[in-house]
Amino acid sequence: MPRWIRIRKAAIDLELRDTFERYGTVTMQMLLATNTTTYRHQGNITTVERYLTSLLPWLTEQYDRAERKETWLITMEVMITIFVGVEVLPTIIGFIRHVIRCIIL
Repeated sequence: MPRWIRIRKAAIDLELRDTFERYGTVTMQMLLATNTTTYRHQGNITTVERYLTSLLPWLTEQYDRAERKETWLITMEVMITIFVGVEVLPTIIGFIRHVIRCIIL
């Protein structure tokens, strides 16, 4: 189901959120997926496993944000296509009428 409005917001510590955002979604996903599971939080080296209960909801939130952005972009593209089609349709009909009149005369 596309997400036009609602994002599942992660209820996590603000300093931890800042750390995750500083590293970015891709880096945190890579740290989670590989054996390189250490990173710095508040100047100290820590592991992904220690904050896994916060990281997973944060990654879900980031996915929801990206999905919402993509959903809105696709929606806007469809609407623009419809508006252009509605605008061009009378021109095409007028052209076809003109061609038919020229053929008949």
